[in-house]
Amino acid sequence: MKDKQTKPLAILFVIQFLVMVGFGIVIPVLPFFVSKLGGTPITLGVFMAAYSIMQFFFAPFWGRLSDRIGRRPVLLIGLCGYGFTYFLFGFASNLWVLIFIRALSGMISSATLPTAMAYLTDITEEGPERSKGLGLLGAAMGLGMIFGPAIGGWLGQYVFTAPFFVAGGLSLLVVPFAWFFLEETLGSPRPMAQRARSKMTLEVIKDPLFVLFCFNFVITFAMSMFEATFAWLVAAKVGFGPKEIGIVFGVAGVCGVIIQGGLMGRLVKKFGESTLVVSGAFLCALGLMLIMSSATGLTIILATVVYMAGTSLAGPTSSSLVTKYATEGQGVSLGLFQSFGSLGRMLGPIVGGALYGLWIGLPYVGGAGILVLIIIMYGKRILGYSVKHSI
Repeated sequence: MKDKQTKPLAILFVIQFLVMVGFGIVIPVLPFFVSKLGGTPITLGVFMAAYSIMQFFFAPFWGRLSDRIGRRPVLLIGLCGYGFTYFLFGFASNLWVLIFIRALSGMISSATLPTAMAYLTDITEEGPERSKGLGLLGAAMGLGMIFGPAIGGWLGQYVFTAPFFVAGGLSLLVVPFAWFFLEETLGSPRPMAQRARSKMTLEVIKDPLFVLFCFNFVITFAMSMFEATFAWLVAAKVGFGPKEIGIVFGVAGVCGVIIQGGLMGRLVKKFGESTLVVSGAFLCALGLMLIMSSATGLTIILATVVYMAGTSLAGPTSSSLVTKYATEGQGVSLGLFQSFGSLGRMLGPIVGGALYGLWIGLPYVGGAGILVLIIIMYGKRILGYSVKHSI
């Protein structure tokens, strides 16, 4: 990394770390909090989907806006919205109010991740350097997922709402860093961005990146089924509570940090981004099957590590491919990429909750199945990205 890239990358690292601490801190308590308010696995699915529904519609909007007015103001809007809505969560005492706040959070905070990724693409060159930068952001997110669930599991033992207030405080803590230390990377509106239009219609099928969008949808769909049902699965299998779930995510997060923060640049140079995307999807499928068949706490932890390794490989490399082959503004393409991920997160929790009601292992078998299917259908075309400009 060049010297001029070090400072903004460090700030983006801190931002993504603290945001993901805020995100991860509520994971161990969410299922139990929803259950306390009278919810079911399907209710939790609806709650989680509400966030992604709004992300699906608003991520492209924020991406286009960041291409036109700049990354910095859009990033600040997302961070502020993320923090304030978490405080509202802590005061909610009704399931429907909780779902409404979740939707509001998705609408505002969906500006954060695609804008941060677009900011990074502005200051890095294509290839290993960009993949390494995206990997470092992924490592920050993974590190946040180590501390977040561990803190949330500890706080959740006492008061279920405590993690929400801590998450809100951490998210707002990021705002001064972005305000004072992040310089704008967009000197003037880009003509390409001015012409860009939302393609979240049937026309998106014609986009050269459509297969990558679909790949992101499937990976996040499977992940969302996992996230929506994991707490209930391990509670039923081995009696895990918030504290133990926090430990599982913490150990898995260490794996993610090692891969994304320490190994990503070398792996991309040796194997290429396309190969890592497909390999990551395969490891995700394997991890889901291992989680479903695990019967002890140790095997559940190891299986979750396998799954995390897959997401750590597929996430930053697929994002890097999107920036490399974007035909419009990078913010637009990343916004669309994020929207397909949001569509997966929108449908995954609802479908996962419904499948869990039929059989607790079904979300995992189903998730692994569609991952293998997408590899069979589109794996060769994804690999073609290493030699072709379009697919």
